[in-house]
Amino acid sequence: MRLSEVKLVVISLTIFLAIAAIAFVAVQQFPAHLAQPPTVLPTGDYVALIKIEGTIAYSTSQLTLLGSVSDPESIAALLKRAVDDPAAKAIVLCIDSPGGSAAASEDLYLKVKDAASKKPVVAYIREYGTSGAYMIALPAKAIIASNSSMVGSVGVYLSVLTYSELLEKLGIKVYVIKSGELKDIGSPYRKLTQQEAEMLEEMVLDYFELFKQRVLNHRSLKNPDEVFTGRPFTAKQALRIGLVDGVGSLDDAVRLARQLGGLPPDAPVRELKPPRPSLFQILLGETSAKKPMVPSIEVLAVWPPPFLEP
Repeated sequence: MRLSEVKLVVISLTIFLAIAAIAFVAVQQFPAHLAQPPTVLPTGDYVALIKIEGTIAYSTSQLTLLGSVSDPESIAALLKRAVDDPAAKAIVLCIDSPGGSAAASEDLYLKVKDAASKKPVVAYIREYGTSGAYMIALPAKAIIASNSSMVGSVGVYLSVLTYSELLEKLGIKVYVIKSGELKDIGSPYRKLTQQEAEMLEEMVLDYFELFKQRVLNHRSLKNPDEVFTGRPFTAKQALRIGLVDGVGSLDDAVRLARQLGGLPPDAPVRELKPPRPSLFQILLGETSAKKPMVPSIEVLAVWPPPFLEP
């Protein structure tokens, strides 16, 4: 081997080792909430705690641009771990979410419903349990809300953003070749027609009817008409109207889960977390959410009431 080839090999090896060292440090400093591998199950009977925080959306959704998300696929994997582990006698869902997309909320609702048919599930609303997040809590045996939480906002809305007037002012024209009159419905390059607005409203009402029926199937409401206006409620208001079963703390929710699971009062609580990424996943960049091309409209985004600050 010639000297230049030896140098090239040495340089390549040095670069590889440097990357490996950086990745190793990154693994050590990776957020602690991602530290538990899925294959490690706790010993002894316990209450499984699963947190659902942020917007409910798939990792490929445009809603990821609005901050952290709870991906139904990740939460479903944690629910499966809890259901499959015979030592996990009950599950507590700690919810702090304003809602999210229709499909993601629907997906997670069905996963929670399936888990609740196999083991006792208690939902605890920490700050937000509104819209799609409230739908997720519905199959639980009981819903406990924090005294300062916001609950409900049962409803659906759809947003279409257009900037056709801005483009006109800038002298920009967009030509769209389409196979049918409604193929580009919701296009940001033009205004909605009356026909399109009516069609989108029908879609929203269909989704709302599904949401409404689920609430009625799971809850006994004292004033359904008030609930289905889409308004949010404080915890005490939600208790009065029948949206939740109690107002309390996470400890209260855990205490109830222990009772439902037949556990002693001192049974431990184990939080189930996503697996820690491997070194090769970090090297290959698989730990970051992929952002492929997605439709310009989220069919359903049920967003929260205004942020409250004491």
